[in-house]
Amino acid sequence: MTRKIDDGLKLIIKDEFIHGFVDDGGVRRYPSIKALADRHDVAYVSLHRRSSSEDWQSQKNRVQTEYENAVAQRRMMQMVEYGEKLDDAAINIALEMIEDASRRFAEDQQNRELLENISEIDVDEDREIALAKFRITSKILRPHDVTSISNTVGNAQKIGKLALGQAQEISKVSANVTTPESLREVIEELDELARTKSSGAQHTIQ
Repeated sequence: MTRKIDDGLKLIIKDEFIHGFVDDGGVRRYPSIKALADRHDVAYVSLHRRSSSEDWQSQKNRVQTEYENAVAQRRMMQMVEYGEKLDDAAINIALEMIEDASRRFAEDQQNRELLENISEIDVDEDREIALAKFRITSKILRPHDVTSISNTVGNAQKIGKLALGQAQEISKVSANVTTPESLREVIEELDELARTKSSGAQHTIQ
C-alpha cells in the first residue's frame, strides 16, 4: 500500500525534484516524478497530478537556469583572473627577453669601441695586449648572432603586444630589429603600451 502524500512529504518530494538529492555515493541526482514516486512509495498518479497543478517543472527549469548562469559567471571570473596572470607573466617574459637582447647589443658596442682603442701592434712586441685584443674580438657579435637576437626580440615584441591586447598593432612596427636603434624603438613602444595598460586598461565582464 502506498503512502499518503501529506504536506510535509510533498515538500520533501518537491524539493528533491527541483533541487535534486545527493545519493549514497555522494552524487547529486535529479529524479523524474516516476522515480520519486517509487523512492517515497507514493502513488505516481497522485504525485504527477500535484506536480502538474503546481507547475514543478517550470520551477525546476528556473532553478537550473539560475544555477547554470551562476556557474558560467564563476567560470568567466576565473578565466579573467587566469587571463590576467597569463598576460602579466607573458609581459614579464617579453621584457626580460628584450632586456637581455639590449644588454648583449650594448656589450657588443662596448667591445667594438675597446677594440678600436687598442693600438695595432705586432704580436711579438706585446703578447698581453694581443691576447686582450683576441679576447675582445671573440666577443664581437657575428651576423648569425645578430639574426638570432633579432628573432628573439621580434618574438618578445609579439608576445608582449598579444598580452597587452594589441595584436593588431604588431604589423605597424618595423620587423627590422637588427640594430640597437630599432631595438630601442621596440622597447619604447612596449613600455608605452605597458604604461597604458597599467594606468587605464581593465578587464570587464559584459
